[in-house]
Amino acid sequence: MACGSGDLQGLTSPFSSARADNRLYVEGSWFWTCGQTNISCKNVKGKLVEVGKWPWQVSILFMGMNICGGSIIHHQWVLTAAHCLYRSKDPKAYSVKVGVQRISEDGTELSVTHIAIHEDFNNLISQDIALLKLGDSISWSPLIQPVCLPTAKLEPSLGSMCWVIGWARTDAKVTPQPSYSLQEVAVKIINKKICHQQYKFLFLKDQKKFIGNDMMCAASQWGMDMCQGKSGNSLVCQVNKTWIQMGVMSWSFSCNQHRFPGLYTSTSHFTKWIKKQIGDVRFVSRAGPAFLSPVFLTGCILLLSLGSLWLL
Repeated sequence: MACGSGDLQGLTSPFSSARADNRLYVEGSWFWTCGQTNISCKNVKGKLVEVGKWPWQVSILFMGMNICGGSIIHHQWVLTAAHCLYRSKDPKAYSVKVGVQRISEDGTELSVTHIAIHEDFNNLISQDIALLKLGDSISWSPLIQPVCLPTAKLEPSLGSMCWVIGWARTDAKVTPQPSYSLQEVAVKIINKKICHQQYKFLFLKDQKKFIGNDMMCAASQWGMDMCQGKSGNSLVCQVNKTWIQMGVMSWSFSCNQHRFPGLYTSTSHFTKWIKKQIGDVRFVSRAGPAFLSPVFLTGCILLLSLGSLWLL
């Protein structure tokens, strides 16, 4: 589904699940379980805007300023990268904004009461994972829902096509107050040896291993170039019509330069650690025969591309 970008006058929406007015409307139940989307169209200044596509994505704020992305995995917990929290370990300094497509939008802002950083994280890339506990439970809505997490054995194979979702600038220009919006990029899971080779200039002296077993490597394939994309953004793969977060953005270079593959913390590697922090969190353990098929998802990307051209 996509929303037209033209003026609303004389426009009839072709989507049964969207109405061209100021209210949100979704047919049927808007919440069943984790990893589900509820795409609808909203009237913003006379134009239809697509909302609800990635309802788990949040903005992490430090003293009111956007610093990183995160994802809702539980009604009171948000998943992000550990290095996002280097500024302070005081949870009162952070808050989380949910249910928005742009950082500048008004949205629900929730306080943070507890920070859980992996005990083995030492400001390097390995073990780069953290959890934020919210002061209030999240009220689910069409725009605010959780993403699923994989079990320890559920990992994407090499060549799998997935998506990176998160806050990014759409250009590389430096401005006093850059505007971040929710973007999406199709990525392909690649061998970690490729990342190891391209990032070797970052190695410390006598360092032989830079990318640990808890990391994933993925290369951009199609979509908006996520210039200066925020750490903590989610890498999600669709399995049986359910979105599962396979990775957390840890390190990435792009922006109209040589495109380096992105480095991501593998969420399946930290299943036990997450379970230890959140007792009642749920994990997804089953994958169908079309699980992360490169051919299948490449076809979806092609259809999305054609759909975008149709809207021009």
